[in-house]
This record gives sequence, C-alpha cells and structure tokens, in this order.
Amino acid sequence: MNVLVNGTPLLAPLTGIGQYIRHLFGAMSAFEEVNLSLYYGLRCEKGLRSPVDGAAAGTLQMPSAQTARGMQMAYGVLKKVLPRPREIRRFAERLSFAYHANKDGGAIYHEPNFYPLPYNGPTVLTVHDLSCFDHPETHPRERVEIAHRELPPALERVDHIIADSHATANAIRARFGVSPERLTVTHLAADRRFHPRPAAELAAPLQALSLTPGGYLLCVGTLEPRKNLGTLFRAYAGLPDALRKRYPLVVAGMSGWHTEALEKEAAALVDRGELRLLGYVQDALIPLVYAGAAAFIYPSIYEGFGLPPLEAMASGVPVITSNRTSLPEVVGNGGLMVDPHDVTGFREHLELLLTDAPAAAQWRERGLAQAAGFSWERCARETIAVYRQVANARGMSC
Repeated sequence: MNVLVNGTPLLAPLTGIGQYIRHLFGAMSAFEEVNLSLYYGLRCEKGLRSPVDGAAAGTLQMPSAQTARGMQMAYGVLKKVLPRPREIRRFAERLSFAYHANKDGGAIYHEPNFYPLPYNGPTVLTVHDLSCFDHPETHPRERVEIAHRELPPALERVDHIIADSHATANAIRARFGVSPERLTVTHLAADRRFHPRPAAELAAPLQALSLTPGGYLLCVGTLEPRKNLGTLFRAYAGLPDALRKRYPLVVAGMSGWHTEALEKEAAALVDRGELRLLGYVQDALIPLVYAGAAAFIYPSIYEGFGLPPLEAMASGVPVITSNRTSLPEVVGNGGLMVDPHDVTGFREHLELLLTDAPAAAQWRERGLAQAAGFSWERCARETIAVYRQVANARGMSC
C-alpha cells in the first residue's frame, strides 16, 4: 500500500515527534507491503531503504542534505521577509502537498504531527498528547491558540486517530467525544541503541562532556514548564553535600519557553558546579549519556507517552518519575514513582538509589524487564493494521 507521511519534523534537530517518525517508519522497512514516501514541504522522497542499499531493516531514509538545506533556507527567508511567516508557510505547504498527494494518487496520508494538511483521500492522524488543552499554562500562547483552532476540526475529518498511550486515548475520548472505533493506541518504544554499556566504552565520549560513567544524575527533555524541572532542582539541592559533589545533576535538552523562573532557580546550582545544562545533545551521543548515568529522574507533570524514562530503563539505569498521565502506563513496575510536586519524595528516592547499591541494582533489573515489553516493530505492525482498516473502509486494495 502507498503511504504518504509528513516528514517535515525530520528537517530540524530531532525531538519527540521527529524521533517518532524516524523509529516508527524505520521499523516499517521490515514490512514489504508498505511503499512509503516522505513529504518535506516542497518535495517528496522515498522513505524506506531497499535491501539493495545494504541497510538493515529498521532504517529510515532521512531527508537528503540538499532537501534539508533548501527547506531551512526557504523557511529562514520567510521568517525575515514576511509579516505572518507561519500562515504563508502553511499556505505554501498546502499547495505543495496537494500536488504530491495527487501525483502519488491512492495513498493513505499519515500526519504524525497533530495538524493534517487538506487531503481528500484516507487520512490517519497521530495525536501525542492534549497538553495544550489540559495544561495550556505550560505552553506559549500562540501554540495553545493553534491547537484549539486546528485540532478539533482535524479530529472530526480524519478517518482514524492513533494515540501513543491509553491515557492520551482516554483524554481524547473524554474531551472530544471520539468513538472508540476511530481510535487506536500504539505504544512507542526505546530504540535498540539504548542498552547497558560497559564503563570502558563510555569513558572517552563522556569525557568530552566532562562526565564520568556512573558519576552523574540525568534528566532529558526540553527546558519548559511541563517538565517540572523546578521540583527536581529543589529535590537535588536537598541531598547531602557529599552526594551532590560526587553526583552532579545533568540536564540534556534544548531551551524551550517560559524558562525565566527556571533559570533563576538553577543559577545557584550552576554556580556551584552541581548542575550542568548540556543543551541539545547530538543524536549519536545521547544513548551513551543515558547509559552512563547513575540514575534518571523525570518529574514531568504531563506526558502523552514519556519516552525518556523508557529509554533510561532500556539503558539499564534506575528511574524515578512522576505518577501522572501516561507515565505509570509506560514505567509500570520498572521504576520508582512519586507525585510530581513531592520534592521530599524525589529527594528520598534519589538518596536511596545513590546510597543503597542492592536497591539500585534491583531497580535496574526491573527497568530492563519493563522496557523489553515495548518494540518499534510492534508499533509498526499495529500502525499498518490501522492503514488496512482505513483502506478497507474506503474500498481500497491493500
């Protein structure tokens, strides 16, 4: 079957949705029935590597360097010369998408990034979370306005909706009245690159970041209010001095929005050398940063799925996370969970993992067992089943 995917998130540094596209559609390379094309704003490229490329199954053909540079330059010009660059960009994308969709006629369009472009053919939409509705205060105002304006009509017009978790699916049903028949849950997974690694393998690459294997605490995520890093900073600051000196707190992730208060709260820890803000970590390096951590902490107040804790568990790192939304569904019995605003609870769990070696080892093993229950191959298989359902309902041949 022909599947057309909006791949524009792959043009920027990969964050959550970009990783979703990369891993889901990479896993589809093992399924011969899928003929995948990726749309990049002004052009389309075939997305799956064929066996003659010598690539293993699970490899996605990323956008060519020419495409990435061209689109980045075009969007950069739009931002500089147009008074409403997002609206103009969206209009241009719609015209271009209509051309490519009609050219490839008979394709199922899968929009992995909330807001589908106009398309008369069968459409599948992935909704990762409803944080703009449930916690609008944690987002920039413009993003919230776009979500409230564009998502409700999108949910009505698409053929089928995919949610990353049962928590997100339940939220969609409760808020928008979507029938269960039009909604499917496909759990995400940690990439195979996330696995335990010996200290000898980690020493050199981590040294470039001034880190020591097993000698730091880790949190991964964009610096923005929903990640609730203030609770983590306060919990960490309450640890005994000796532990803070031995185990600096490392945060890997791009700076997001509404960060002024967070930066003030972090200042004292940064000045003492106890907190290190790495910013965006290169994709090739991030599995090593995970594997080298003594513990992983994720105090988020809201997650549509919560991939970072799963990646940490798969890396053999004990996890402490909050007990809200999808996180209990993902972490299960594989990690320690606490109310996201319970500073004392986070501190006590941190101290336990740093001072009780048998307890830390137990949580490593439990996390590895929990992470093994998720796979991108299963996510791909379940997504293809949605395509078949939509195609059959539309009278298309698969």
